Amino acid sequence: MAYGVHIDTNTPQGLRARQTMDMVNSDWPIGTVGVRTMAVPEQVNGITSAMGNLWWDRPITVSSITIGAGIATLHVLTPYGAAQDIELRTNDAGMVDRFAVKMQPPVINKWADIDSELTKSGARYSYQVSKVTDGKCVSVAGTNTDLSLPLASIFKLYVLLAVAEAVNAGTVSWTDQLTITKQAKAVGSAGLEELPPGSQVSVRNAAQQMISASDNMATDLLIERLGPGAVERALVTAGHHDPASMIPFPTTHELFSVGWGEPDLRDQWKQASPQDRAQLLEQTNSRPYQPDPNRTHTPASSDGIEWYGSAADICRVHAALQAAAVGKAAPVKQILSAIPGIDLDKSKWSYIGAKGGNLPGDLTFSWYAVDHTGQPWVVSFQLNWPQFRSPTAAGWLLSIVRHAFDLAPVA
Repeated sequence: MAYGVHIDTNTPQGLRARQTMDMVNSDWPIGTVGVRTMAVPEQVNGITSAMGNLWWDRPITVSSITIGAGIATLHVLTPYGAAQDIELRTNDAGMVDRFAVKMQPPVINKWADIDSELTKSGARYSYQVSKVTDGKCVSVAGTNTDLSLPLASIFKLYVLLAVAEAVNAGTVSWTDQLTITKQAKAVGSAGLEELPPGSQVSVRNAAQQMISASDNMATDLLIERLGPGAVERALVTAGHHDPASMIPFPTTHELFSVGWGEPDLRDQWKQASPQDRAQLLEQTNSRPYQPDPNRTHTPASSDGIEWYGSAADICRVHAALQAAAVGKAAPVKQILSAIPGIDLDKSKWSYIGAKGGNLPGDLTFSWYAVDHTGQPWVVSFQLNWPQFRSPTAAGWLLSIVRHAFDLAPVA
């Protein structure tokens, strides 16, 4: 099998390098049984995890290989252009006792370099860097800024905006208690997973977990507390380019049930009218979410199963959230900035609010950042592939995002 360059197997390290490439490009998932044939026992679990990430991004190609004394370094590329070094070391018995995969960030010196990298990735993409002046977004750089693409968990910004509006209107309080149910927990709870059904969580805590941990259960509890139409009204407030396309606004339970649950409703959804889609979503609420293991890693956005918006929409909802974060809704600023999601120079950037998302094939990031002069900016990236991508894709995209912040013409 060809991986881009020949891998000589006449040394133990060369043999293990070849075995690594055979395994990560195989149709068989990486497991500890296979890894035990090449690694010392104490390294098996870590290597299984590292090779598993590579396996999800197969085919992995080798651009070059460096062989040293007991050491091999494979310089590899994912199909979306992320460059990585796989460094492995063998002991006297020829078994791998050190294994590391390191990202090699792309070289970006100008805006066009960002487009070059994103184009090579094979994704449908959109990105935008905007100044926010008097609540309006003014684009400084970007591509496909009006293209409607999957939002993944960035959709939760609209839920937070609906919460802020309800808090300011006095119809919801931050201290209101939400009751956790078994059905709500089924969609996944990254921040509140330890709480059993019957427990209560405040609106403030749920909102925080929805943004900082992207907690799906907290999101659905908030949507239920807000009541019908609240998030749809927030879409209008935020200036979404086509609010009607997001009505009815699905909960994570509803959308996950259609996209990844049992029974398989994807074909029905694809052919359904807006009215029929509303009925399909409603039907999912009559049964628990039961994920289908055969579709766990299969993108659903190609069938229209996602929340959608453009880079221009993302900028507007960030601006709307900051405008709403006054009075009783002032905690919204803290909720958004608790986990900045990126390490930026604090002397250059005084405030960083963030929300990103990741569903099979869909990877999104967004930030509302205020520079040291007090000028607000919104930076967003949306990438959409026809296949699942490993967590490596997020690290690769973040390395590009950091360059976008560096290129922003801050005074």
